Amino acid sequence: MTNAMSTLARVDWQRMASFAVANPRQALINTAVAYFIFRQVTKGIKTMSVYGLQKVLTHLWRAVAGGLIRTVRKAPGTGAVLQRSIDKVVKDIEKSMNVDLPGETKYETIPIQPMTDAEILAILKRRQDEPGVDWRNGRASGSVYHGGEELARLTNEAYAMFNLTNPLHPGVFPGLRRIEAEVVRMVLNLYNGTAECCGTTTSGGTESIIMAVRAHVVWGRKTRGIEKPNIVIPITAHAAFNKAAEYFDIGITVVPVDPKTQRVNVKAMKRAIDSDTVLIVGSSATYPHGVCDDLAALSDLALQKKVGFHVDSCLGSFIMPFLKEAGFPEVVCDFRLPGVT
Repeated sequence: MTNAMSTLARVDWQRMASFAVANPRQALINTAVAYFIFRQVTKGIKTMSVYGLQKVLTHLWRAVAGGLIRTVRKAPGTGAVLQRSIDKVVKDIEKSMNVDLPGETKYETIPIQPMTDAEILAILKRRQDEPGVDWRNGRASGSVYHGGEELARLTNEAYAMFNLTNPLHPGVFPGLRRIEAEVVRMVLNLYNGTAECCGTTTSGGTESIIMAVRAHVVWGRKTRGIEKPNIVIPITAHAAFNKAAEYFDIGITVVPVDPKTQRVNVKAMKRAIDSDTVLIVGSSATYPHGVCDDLAALSDLALQKKVGFHVDSCLGSFIMPFLKEAGFPEVVCDFRLPGVT
């Protein structure tokens, strides 16, 4: 700071002002160029501080390589050859996903003739029995959350009882509103939420994350006047954060993790936060490795920087609160962390 003030003191401001008055057009051009250079240098310094020199060079190489590939694709002759190769790969993927079954009708339009209940159920049964991954015997990870046949029967009966209800109309379905309120309060109490905490049910983890990002974007605009908000996430965070950033047209900075622990690099996340950051993210636990980020450190960082802090528990939500009871070391991942918003 002292060096900066000393540099500014040596600037001949009177001479600069005289030049601007005499050459307004050139002065405007010089100012615009200087601002552009300043923005690029600032951006470069921030990128370097977050990712390090090796990562920056890797990103630069990928950008250059990507530009070369795009140029080649546009070139006559070579572009056509490359496009044919890409089309072949896409066609092979489509072929592997859309397998025609012998003797099975492919329905692409609404049938002209009505079907009986038995016919509809028979079609659904055949679709259910189409060969795929044997998830019932543990051959799929993170795709199906199955609690056993007995629980499946109970949930099926519960769905059948409420399959014609609409939670958008609590006055018409007061019992459904009560169920939602009770479930939300159960989860809040499980995560040590206060009486001021609230919530809602969603269709799943992706929508929950999108709603969380949206809430912080609105908070940033209303309380801090942030017009171009951004969020900072670990590279191991759920893909829905990237979706949310695209949906709401906001900035997103992806921070690396420690190569040994696979937990987010808190120092890098601190360097990535700027005046337009509305939210930082931690996972409990991460999709790729099943480890918890240093949530206590991220909570302190959120308080220090006065930004929101979202703990994504898409995988660990009904496991983490019971670790201590099950005889494992407790991981605090709830509202006991003061930075969690």
